[in-house]
Amino acid sequence: MSPAPIAPSDEALWQALRKARTALAKEQGVPPYVVFHDTTLRELVRLKPLKREEMERIQGVGEHKLRRYGEVFLRVVREHFPAERDGE
Repeated sequence: MSPAPIAPSDEALWQALRKARTALAKEQGVPPYVVFHDTTLRELVRLKPLKREEMERIQGVGEHKLRRYGEVFLRVVREHFPAERDGE
């Protein structure tokens, strides 16, 4: 089963998350999936976490990866989704 396509309204966030992942992977000399799998990036796009507590609930984001990469990816989400969510 193939994953659902990224909504057009989320495409910029998806690309920015992929770019951040690629940059981190290149710095570390590892393939991008070692940083986060596409599945995890898709969850970041879907849930748009703004806080560490929200991000740590995403599958593929363990304590180590949250500590190592959390702020980088949260910053990307915040840049693309700056408004506070009402009613949540």
